[in-house]
Amino acid sequence: MLTNKKALEPSLFGVLIQANSIYCGICLTEIQLPEKCTFLGILRDSKVISVSDNPIIYAGDYILAIAIHPMMVPALKVTLKKIHSLYYSLNNCLLEARPTDKQFFNSDDAEFILPKESSSVYPD
Repeated sequence: MLTNKKALEPSLFGVLIQANSIYCGICLTEIQLPEKCTFLGILRDSKVISVSDNPIIYAGDYILAIAIHPMMVPALKVTLKKIHSLYYSLNNCLLEARPTDKQFFNSDDAEFILPKESSSVYPD
């Protein structure tokens, strides 16, 4: 039996898996958890999938885990919230460039042109 019951305060934790999570597409049991932490399963579309089924993780899933000792909760959060780094590249920008009302698009030159009345901060 446990002599000090106050030392054992398990904490349930759920993490929403984002599209850039490092865990998307892998099986739940492939994740290395910190000491005194374990998986309970995955919550997907209001259904709980047990860890014993070893489900593949998808964006939008909630990973359900428990930290046996409250001191391990921060380590569990950091582990389960790992994401891929996002790098910005002008050539790969996912934002659509749209002209403002002060600009217009010249399809012959394939570039944005400022109207003549605009002043530039850079000398010609």
